[in-house]
Amino acid sequence: MTDTVNNSTSYLWYDYETFGTEARKDRPVQYGSFRTDTNFNIIGQSMVLYAQLADDYIPSPGSSLVTGITPMSLMDEENALAEADFAKVIRDEMGKPGTITIGYNNRNYDDEMTRFMFWRNLLPAYDTEYGEGRGRFDVFLLVIAVYAVAPQILNWPTKEDGTVCFKLDRLTPANNLPHRHAHDASSDAFATLQLAKLIASKNPRLWEYALSISKSDKIVELLNEKRPLLYVDRYSLHHRRGLRPVMPLFENPSVRNEWICWDLSADPNEMWAITEKDMKERSFVTREQKEQGIKPLPFVRIKTKKQPFLMKGMSVWITKNGQGLFEHPAAYYSENASKILASADRLSELLSLFMALADRKAEEHAKDIPEEALYSGGFPSNSDARKMATFRALPPEEMADAFDRLEFDREDLAELTLYFMGRNYPEYALTPETERLWRLHKYNKLVKGLGGARTFTQFYEELEEVRAGADEHGLEILEDVEGYVENLRSEYEA
Repeated sequence: MTDTVNNSTSYLWYDYETFGTEARKDRPVQYGSFRTDTNFNIIGQSMVLYAQLADDYIPSPGSSLVTGITPMSLMDEENALAEADFAKVIRDEMGKPGTITIGYNNRNYDDEMTRFMFWRNLLPAYDTEYGEGRGRFDVFLLVIAVYAVAPQILNWPTKEDGTVCFKLDRLTPANNLPHRHAHDASSDAFATLQLAKLIASKNPRLWEYALSISKSDKIVELLNEKRPLLYVDRYSLHHRRGLRPVMPLFENPSVRNEWICWDLSADPNEMWAITEKDMKERSFVTREQKEQGIKPLPFVRIKTKKQPFLMKGMSVWITKNGQGLFEHPAAYYSENASKILASADRLSELLSLFMALADRKAEEHAKDIPEEALYSGGFPSNSDARKMATFRALPPEEMADAFDRLEFDREDLAELTLYFMGRNYPEYALTPETERLWRLHKYNKLVKGLGGARTFTQFYEELEEVRAGADEHGLEILEDVEGYVENLRSEYEA
């Protein structure tokens, strides 16, 4: 048993259904979860919650075609909560000591949805992910690792082009697993549990190893050893099943939680000829550029918090298991790693080139909308965090007076708090002045598209597109969604 799992550990299998595909902007509509012990036995009661939709947001009509849930249908759900209450229940569940939250593609989507939901509802965005034995794990990334290193464990469905399909609703029937209602949060969470249980039963060592390296500090330990590793690259699964022999070089000086490695398929002597121009032009190469003969640099960027799958013993694994997968014998990759170690004193030259490529992603974030500024505004000060928690705990009818007395260190937190009141408790918490500011904010989003928000115009364009391919039942769903948006739009008509 690894140090990741102990007697107090439990797994919380969860999933969201949402009103769109962009975690930063779109809203959750349904949450489903099961809790199990580390032997996959269900403990306690399953949970299914729905979130009411606030009127500062326009849903994607295509999402309702997938889930069958519309804003109007939420009115008939007894456990449909204001998003503030929806978020609080989920945070309390995920925050229990020893909880490892597990989903399918949650590292890239559901966890992001959770963080942004917590943030705009004045809850700490990260504290359910660490401390007191808490953690998170993504079965989707485990499945990719299984395909790379032990494909015999599962049956693999394929797409029309013959490539492997990793969608949950395709993997479950291919492996005779129950999955009653795809795109229902509770059903998807249960299907994720069954898939993980199957993998663990067929290869318990792989399951335990994947758990042990799912925390970023364990990945950093591996990378700091500066030895050749096998890395499962999810973006190149059609080449060597995604397996890349790599050599860790250093932490990226301009991107947090990212390591720079060298692809050992390339001659390390190329490293010392790389120029600043190469860094600008060849660090990220599009498909069109590749077709034009532009080769990407042989660097591999590993995000330590994205549950990368890394293995020691590269040479042994290639020799024993990689016949037919790799272009060269294991000795070729080991020799390239030795060349890098022999020239380790020159890595500072390379480091300076990466320092010139300052990460500018924060500048791409929508700074005009506080509820989307989780990553771009810095962490709230301890004082601000206490004020947010205190305000969040007030009865709604006391918020208006308390809001007038709030003074935050971070400028946009007052706006964030005002919009929190407007979304969740407009009839209790808003004064005539804050209601005017709230209505202006909604107008700028829904009509003007502030910060890239979905507008009425964009909604109707998308509606016509999805309506063209919908069946009779789908048309009924779209009519329901359109009715909701029409009612919303009537507030903005002259």
